Parts: sequence; C-alpha cells; structure tokens
Amino acid sequence: MSSRNHSRNHSRNHSRNHSRKQEQVIYGIHAVGARLASGLGIRRLIIKEGRINHRLEELLLLGTKLGCPIERGEVHSHSGVAHQGVALYVAPPGLGTASDLDTLLSNKQTDLLLLLLDGVTDPRNLGACLRSAATMSVDAVILPKHRSAPLNEAAIKTASGALSRVPLIQVVNLGRTLDRLKDSGVWIVGTALDADTLVHDLDLTGNIALVMGAEDRGMSRKTRDKCDFLARIPMDYAALGLNVSVATGICLYEARRQRDAYRLAK
Repeated sequence: MSSRNHSRNHSRNHSRNHSRKQEQVIYGIHAVGARLASGLGIRRLIIKEGRINHRLEELLLLGTKLGCPIERGEVHSHSGVAHQGVALYVAPPGLGTASDLDTLLSNKQTDLLLLLLDGVTDPRNLGACLRSAATMSVDAVILPKHRSAPLNEAAIKTASGALSRVPLIQVVNLGRTLDRLKDSGVWIVGTALDADTLVHDLDLTGNIALVMGAEDRGMSRKTRDKCDFLARIPMDYAALGLNVSVATGICLYEARRQRDAYRLAK
C-alpha cells in the first residue's frame, strides 16, 4: 500500500472513530421509540439477533421507515442500563446556553414555567426530572455546568424521550441566571423542607421558575437567598423526605393544576 493510500485510510478510519466517539447511545424500548419518533439526530439502530417480540418488531419497522441504518447483533450496555435488546446511536444532545435562555425570555412574556436543578448529581434523578418537565409542558430545564449530573446513558434512558420535547439549558453561574430571570419578571420559587408555606398555597401562575435542590442537602445557601418564595410539600413523615425527582413531579403538577384552573376561569 502506498504511503498516500495508507494516509488516506488512516484519515478515514480516524474520522469514523472520532464520529462514533461523538455519538450517544440510548437503550430501552420506550426511550428508543420516543427518540425514533422525534427523528432528531438519529445515526443507527441496533436490535438483538434472533427472534424478537412485537415491540422490537415495531422499532425495526419504524427505523426502516425513517431510513435509519439498522444492524442486527449483540447489544452491549457499558453503563449497566437495561438495554432490552435495543440500542439507538444518536448525535449528542445539544445543550442550550445563556443566550438561548435570553431568546426564550424575549419570545415568551407570560405563563413561563422553568425548572432549575441546583446540584442534582444522580443521572437517573436528572432523567426523571426531565421526563416530568416534558410531561408538564415546562418551557426549559436549567442546570449549572458544575455540580450537576452528567447527561449520560442512564439519564437519557430514564428521561424516556423527554430531551426531544423540552429544552435543556446549561449555565455557568446559577446565581447570575437567577438574577437575570428576576430582572425579566420571573418569580423564583425554591423548595425546602423547612419552608413555612405549602406549595399549593402559593400562586404558581404567571412567570415562575421552580428550583429543586440536591438529593442530600437541598438548595445551596446562595440559591436559597435569591428565591422570592420558599415552599414545601406537605408530608406526614417529613424526616423521610422525598426523592428529588418525585418532589419535582409533585410541584410541577401543582403548577400545571393551577395554570389549567386559571385558564378555564378566564
């Protein structure tokens, strides 16, 4: 082989390997199906060899319809996530930045609902929070660049397609972001076990940013000090607490309930 051909092949292989390193993998029938349905950033679909059940057959047919490259072979999960015989390789999710938040604030002047995650470090909790946010029509989820869970395979699988439905914005400084939101007329509602006000007693209509704290210690002191209101979920055994993703779902449901009631009353 000439040096020129060797160089060309080396470059081609390097480019292919680099491209695959830039891929992200989604496991699980439901999560893969949701991402296929969105059609966003799809690269290739792998379905296990041998006989497959009707749910995998549906994914195979959907992938074929979309023109997605399909491989039949062994499916490996390197992160311990249950793959259910299917893996979908996709382009890495594009994280929004502070400028995307500025655009959102400019375009939507009323009924803005944001979710801020302050120090949520478990990927599955992050994924579950994203899923609740998408289900409850949150306009965007904001998380800090540091002290935050990675958006890895576990988070994406738990999110079950939520990333195709709700923008995820990463900011360098959460404190400055909260100041930016307040300057734009957004009320900051933090959640804390020791808050005096119950979440259903707060007015959660209008422009609201709901802040959920870390799994173990809640919001940071700096974040808490910037909140306009603090609220807690009523619990008979508060000492046990709630998983942050469960608490997020409850609070977002309350916000959605109030907003629906307000729209119906107008």
